[in-house]
Amino acid sequence: MKLTKSAAILAASTVALFGATITANAGGHLTAQEAALVSAAAKEGKVTVINPLFADRTARRLGKAFKKHYGLPDSFKFNSLRKGTGATVAQVRQEIKAGKFTVDVITVSAPGFFAAGEKKGAFAKLDSGNWKNMEDTVKAAGQYSSYPYVVTPLAYTFAPVWNTSCPGMKDVNITSYEDLFDPAMKGKSIASDITKSFTYTNTVIALQDAGAVDFNKFWPRLKAMDTIIEFRTEPKMQMVISCQRPLDPWNISGRVYQNVLKDPGLASKIKIGSYKEGQVMLGNQAAVLSGANNPNAGKLFVEFMMSKAGADIIVEGEAVYSFITGYQVPAAAAPYMADLSKINLIGMKDWVGAQKKFKKTRNLWISTFK
Repeated sequence: MKLTKSAAILAASTVALFGATITANAGGHLTAQEAALVSAAAKEGKVTVINPLFADRTARRLGKAFKKHYGLPDSFKFNSLRKGTGATVAQVRQEIKAGKFTVDVITVSAPGFFAAGEKKGAFAKLDSGNWKNMEDTVKAAGQYSSYPYVVTPLAYTFAPVWNTSCPGMKDVNITSYEDLFDPAMKGKSIASDITKSFTYTNTVIALQDAGAVDFNKFWPRLKAMDTIIEFRTEPKMQMVISCQRPLDPWNISGRVYQNVLKDPGLASKIKIGSYKEGQVMLGNQAAVLSGANNPNAGKLFVEFMMSKAGADIIVEGEAVYSFITGYQVPAAAAPYMADLSKINLIGMKDWVGAQKKFKKTRNLWISTFK
């Protein structure tokens, strides 16, 4: 489902061109729902969130800001457990099945998992004061949510990144999937292993369903470019930086930003593009596990992700998109954020139904790359 121009503008909440204002958490004030959770969360003493996204720097800053925003004691422990999307879902599925929990909150882009979990009563009911500030934008962006059990605080999209300082890369500009097959790119790019990632797989399905890319032809052509296979965005980013593989067709802008923070000299070398065929927005859902050891702290952290204070930390740290209406992106991350109103956004009519296509979609990839 290609979004209309007006919907795309709504989805571009990070660009903040339209003067909407944030009412919740302005000036550090808490919603009634947040205030009601603080005391119980403090007594629980900790919260653990499993996710595929938050880098170590972001996790540290999130924990510190979370405690400060709600006045939680210094002894309160914030734990961020980061795994791949598939591994994140697999662990939580196992914990739900066993009825024994090591995590309180899951945030990942996996609509099919969340829909199935809700049907089984796997998630705690939320009473949110912040969801109303992003609900309309989430719908306009064609993303999955199911309040009061599942909310969608943020999103990212896979985009091409490349290193112009590597041999033969100086004048490269990736604006189309066809650019990946320039003969000059042979031996220089990466094939993302979609079998380990819900978000890679959903990206393939969305592009295929929209008629943007025919992967029956795309995968063999990409293999013929002498690509190597890699899964996680961090090692792929290091391959781009080291010139081992100076082009990654699917990475995220946050990984570029995080490496520029470590080495400012990379800012002029690493480029981030977009595909004219379309960019798939991947909303990351969040839920609190029913039976979690720290349910109140879990609910409070979900509220924090949907507040301006929490969004500022996540967006600044990961260069991802908040769905808060009228949200103004932190200046440090702004150079790494796309103006979503100027690119072709692709969503899906049925994110949940897409999971039924996972096996066929992944089998095509497997049959190509062996």
